[in-house]
Amino acid sequence: MRIKVIMTDKATSRQTMDEREIMLQQAVSSDVAISVDCIKVGPDELDNNTDEAFCVEEMVRESIKAQAEGYDAIVIYCFSDAAIDAIRENVEIPVIGPRRASLALADTMCDRFMVITTSTECVRDTYRRLKAHAIAREKLTSVRPLNIDIGNVRKDPQATIDSIVAVCKKAVEEEYIDGVIFGCLSFASYGPEVEKQAPVKVLDPAFIACAYAEMCVRLGMNHSRLAWPKFTNISNLTL
Repeated sequence: MRIKVIMTDKATSRQTMDEREIMLQQAVSSDVAISVDCIKVGPDELDNNTDEAFCVEEMVRESIKAQAEGYDAIVIYCFSDAAIDAIRENVEIPVIGPRRASLALADTMCDRFMVITTSTECVRDTYRRLKAHAIAREKLTSVRPLNIDIGNVRKDPQATIDSIVAVCKKAVEEEYIDGVIFGCLSFASYGPEVEKQAPVKVLDPAFIACAYAEMCVRLGMNHSRLAWPKFTNISNLTL
């Protein structure tokens, strides 16, 4: 089985993508190969709705290419689930968004959960996206920022983990949460260290999305054409 992970940040280096491949391999079975690539045209990084609008076209093209190359599933490597609906209209293989997959798991694993993001500027947009999902309207207590520049999240992992732990402990005291979802995939792999220091269950969307993609392929599960009709290109787009 081969899973293509597509990053929404054009400026991502090959070294970083290779490191993500090694990291994400931990989430899947030994007979599953993870391949990570980024968009070639669009924003250097995805920080807002304008960035997302300009990355969607390339995300669709990269997904069509992945299917043509024989990949069995696609994972969108961004908590925004960027372009997921458009991609599903254009491919026949499972397309997994980390936000939706994480919320599905949170519904079974948590009674009250928080989402943690990078900065205060991201809180409102993240909250608005989450509230589109019934599970978030029922169980989400808050979206809390670390106020760490996204470029520094992985430069000093321990400092990031310490900040996550502090925010989690505060949310446990103030909101009685039992779970936390990482609202930025730059936090990927920090969950085990956070759980050692804070009494919460950490849901890591990067790992969950890859494992979810494997499950869908093994079970033959895919998006419904009733929900996402096949794109017929009557508008004469160049794909």
